[in-house]
Amino acid sequence: MIHPYREAPLLMMSDQPSRAGEPPAPLMMKASPLDGESLGQVTFLRVRGTLDASNADDFSHALASHLAHAEVTETHAVLDMTDMYLSSAAAVRALDQVTRGLAAAGRPLPVVQPRPHVREALRLAGLPGIRPHATVESALRGLRDAPDSGPVTAQADLPHPPAVGDLHAEVRGLRAKLRSSALIGVAQGILVERYGLPGAAVAFDLLSGASQHCNVPVRVLASALVTTPPPGRSPAWSEHPPVPTAPFLRRADVSPVERRRVLDAAALEALAVTGARSVDLLCVQEAQDTLVLEARCNLGEAFADEFAEVSHVRAPCTVAHSTLRRVVVESVATDPVLAGPRMREVLLAEGTRSLYCAPLIGEAGTSVGVVSAHWPAAGRWLSGPQERALETLARDVATWHEWYRRSVVADALDHLHRRARP
Repeated sequence: MIHPYREAPLLMMSDQPSRAGEPPAPLMMKASPLDGESLGQVTFLRVRGTLDASNADDFSHALASHLAHAEVTETHAVLDMTDMYLSSAAAVRALDQVTRGLAAAGRPLPVVQPRPHVREALRLAGLPGIRPHATVESALRGLRDAPDSGPVTAQADLPHPPAVGDLHAEVRGLRAKLRSSALIGVAQGILVERYGLPGAAVAFDLLSGASQHCNVPVRVLASALVTTPPPGRSPAWSEHPPVPTAPFLRRADVSPVERRRVLDAAALEALAVTGARSVDLLCVQEAQDTLVLEARCNLGEAFADEFAEVSHVRAPCTVAHSTLRRVVVESVATDPVLAGPRMREVLLAEGTRSLYCAPLIGEAGTSVGVVSAHWPAAGRWLSGPQERALETLARDVATWHEWYRRSVVADALDHLHRRARP
């Protein structure tokens, strides 16, 4: 039984190894008092280790006990996840289960998570009971600014500079827009020529309107428009295949139409079945024949910048994509499959020493992307069952991707056609 209110760490051991051949990774929780000045007493909960399906229940019970104690003693609680890794959908559900009641009470739990990609994953998961922050100072500021925390101090009224990680994310977003602008421009030209529109601005309004109406990213819709032949007399461009019922979708409780959440759930599932430290997932952008980074777990901004769009370079993911075969990199430091020092430097800086890349091969027999698992030590880490589980997941993601293209994206194209035609 876990006692929740010691100064010593609270140990919750995972029954499963975090990486093949290694002992289980402990999940440690330590509660420390913190002087919140005008806030009064604050309980600072520091968590370190990997939260996965095997220890999610223990984590839920320990966190719930701490929050209950904080409520009884009328103290504030702050959860520090700086050194914690979320490695499965069960981990996200555990956090949601404990904190959901706080949203209804109007007191979301401040969560310190300086890694922008993890904060973004938490935001996309839509957990109403938490409020992610980049720093402890930001979390305390948020408590001071809350309606039930007393008057706001003068310091809280001062503007605060954004975190460096947030600036990196903003720059990366601007670069992504720059990369997609050429593709969107081509799509605008097709619309102007095909439907006799008065100009590119009208074409973009139609494109963005269809994107919002059908919840399809503009980039994805533009790529489909460029690569899909014009419709005939019938507005239906294709017959919809059956809705996929992949196990990872059921476990994550995600609708297949929610593209962003599906891809995030797939990346979390890849972490769970491989025991890897981090994962990335890239999908093909047909119009430009490139691999685009769609989801990542426990990988930082430098990785996102380097691998945002990969094409025409010899990299493990492009080799797996083009050959339709898995690629194992036992040593990132020495393997010749990595093209150029920059890519190698980025992977090593992220702590990646070995890789396993599995192509997403659909029913058509072509690759629609690649999922890659990263380990912090050189060698071959996947056991036979883990390898088969990852390749099964890769097939399920590919099946979903083909369904999404032939149904949700097809509906967006049809909507665009009906709005644009005279």
